[in-house]
Amino acid sequence: RTSGLPLALGLIAYAFSGHAIVPSIYSSMKKPQEYEYMVTFTFSIVITCCCLVAVSGYYMFGSFVEDQITISLATAGTAPKLAMDMLTWLMILTAFSKFTLTMFPLALGLEEIVAPYVPTETAMEVASSLIKLILIVLALAVAIFFPSFSFLCSLVGLICTMIVSVIFPAGAHLVLFGDRIPLWEKALDWLFIVGGTFMGVVGTIATVG
Repeated sequence: RTSGLPLALGLIAYAFSGHAIVPSIYSSMKKPQEYEYMVTFTFSIVITCCCLVAVSGYYMFGSFVEDQITISLATAGTAPKLAMDMLTWLMILTAFSKFTLTMFPLALGLEEIVAPYVPTETAMEVASSLIKLILIVLALAVAIFFPSFSFLCSLVGLICTMIVSVIFPAGAHLVLFGDRIPLWEKALDWLFIVGGTFMGVVGTIATVG
């Protein structure tokens, strides 16, 4: 079903939208000099896992596979109940860990904005707790009022992730090192910029339409 290609493209982009936690990971590493190796190794594992799940889902359900393969597994009723329960809890644990990692930089940034207006450390601790609580409530509201969450994730992937993860890094690399990098790297950067812009625009129009 080629009509679902823009949605799938946005979901794939959304899977690589964890750039908000990159500074936190870098600053907390015991050996920051191994950061590039860590990123390459981690993204290789993520790509491999995504491809395995995608191929397995299409092999099992064909074009009738749902946005989340767990829905297809539950609907089909072929998977053992224990395996489905374990898979569900693993997904819940993954969501908790992702939520914490993703919200930490945002909460930290909001705390830095509020800090100059808070007189005492005790008040700052209360403000910090309130900020985290508000973020949790807002995330819950999104989950409740946006039942088609895959649609929302696709739009975030196509609009935000394409800009932050594809277009902006390639553009920044050209601006900062354009006079020192070889021609093939410049061509690759331009490929990311033009390709990311094209996929973001076309994918967003097709998904919304």
